[in-house]
Amino acid sequence: METVRSLMEDAMTFSNLVADAILKRTAPVKDDMSEREAKAAYGTRWLRQMREAGLADAHRIGGRMIYSRHQLDCLRAAERQHAKLLLKEIR
Repeated sequence: METVRSLMEDAMTFSNLVADAILKRTAPVKDDMSEREAKAAYGTRWLRQMREAGLADAHRIGGRMIYSRHQLDCLRAAERQHAKLLLKEIR
């Protein structure tokens, strides 16, 4: 039963990421997220770690740092998937 739940969660995550990618292509402005919004949504420490690791890209528009919501969601999903794999190895 746990395997079915895990597969369902993976499918939901994948479909959400695909929907985000479509949104990014069709309306790129809606994908943009200010640094303040990114910190509120993902956490200041997590965002800093991703920037330091070179995984999260930001570009400056005017005086604001802009992040891609899709990229940050993909990073978060990859991080969760990696954690699941590590737990399977431990068990």
